[in-house]
Amino acid sequence: MSEYYDILGVSKSASADEIKKAYRKKAVQFHPDKNPGNSEAEKRFKEISEAYEVLSDDKKRQIYDRYGKEGVQGAASGGGGRGFSSMDEALRTFMGEFGMGGAESIFDFFGGGASAGASDFSGRSGRGMRQGSSKRVNLTITFEEAARGVDKELAIFNQVACQPCNGKGAASANGIKTCPQCQGRGQVFEQRGFFSMTMECSKCHGAGKVITDPCKNCKGQGTVKEKQHVKVHIPAGVDTGMRLKMSGHGDAGENGGPAGDLYVFINVEPHSIFEREGNDILLDLPISFSEAALGCKKEVPSVFNHSCRITIPEATQNGKTFRVKGEGFPNVHGHGRGDLLVRIFVETPTKLSERQKELLEEFAKMESPSNLPKRDGFLDKIKGFFS
Repeated sequence: MSEYYDILGVSKSASADEIKKAYRKKAVQFHPDKNPGNSEAEKRFKEISEAYEVLSDDKKRQIYDRYGKEGVQGAASGGGGRGFSSMDEALRTFMGEFGMGGAESIFDFFGGGASAGASDFSGRSGRGMRQGSSKRVNLTITFEEAARGVDKELAIFNQVACQPCNGKGAASANGIKTCPQCQGRGQVFEQRGFFSMTMECSKCHGAGKVITDPCKNCKGQGTVKEKQHVKVHIPAGVDTGMRLKMSGHGDAGENGGPAGDLYVFINVEPHSIFEREGNDILLDLPISFSEAALGCKKEVPSVFNHSCRITIPEATQNGKTFRVKGEGFPNVHGHGRGDLLVRIFVETPTKLSERQKELLEEFAKMESPSNLPKRDGFLDKIKGFFS
């Protein structure tokens, strides 16, 4: 009876805090967003979530310690004995435990991007009712769109309720009969030793009804595939790896169940001159040797369709950074914004004319230690290495 404990890597006497700590560590390790396309990691993630759901609940843990997995599944309302067969259940546990508001969070943050294409998460609510599969799509936006926010329209293929049969799956009302196996209860009872187990009916899948005259349009499924256009607002400040949830934009539910959700995973294209550092924007500004020595004023671009004027004082060194307040990314949650960081790159001149070389040679003869304090200080420090 130590299977759940083994899955989390804790002893049977582990405290609630030890169980929680073990779950968090393993859930992050095997999360599907960290292991895209890895079916073994997905399986482990479901097992870890199932184990935590039981061991984190004192009542369920007592039943499990005494009777094992069958005892827990038999005691659960609605029965079923399914474990965590859907990824959606495992993700709900993860998001709830990590304080993401369950399925109500707008953005979730995970290291690494999402795998391409769409994947499904199925859920269930009530007897015979099943939540439609949720969809997962990638959306690539430009650096500027991420900074300013943007509205996009997505084209997705969803399972929608069949119009001819109104999602019932039957050609007529007479084509739906009471399930002969469960007598309309949606559940069957099975005796296992001392326990009476409540199981979902395998014939009607918990609906209590079976279709004897299927609809020709949907072939008894109750849903058909349809291309839909979904408008989505991407708020300013998003970054690669964030995901946006759009409730009810997944596949239609079964037997009156709610529709699934649409998860939009964000990918931001790199920019040719700007880089992102948190909510700050970094810009490398090349200037000439004479501009660095004498000082100058420069107009620098902004991602917000205007320019910013900065003053570069004389004797500015290579790598010096100037901060332009409020010209960075806004916080995606609406609290403040970053800055534009202008980093100076002093460019050494190339392809000098003979006259330019003469002037530089003349200038070099006129240099004094006070002109190059860092160089002379460095030379003083390394004298001992050569003596």
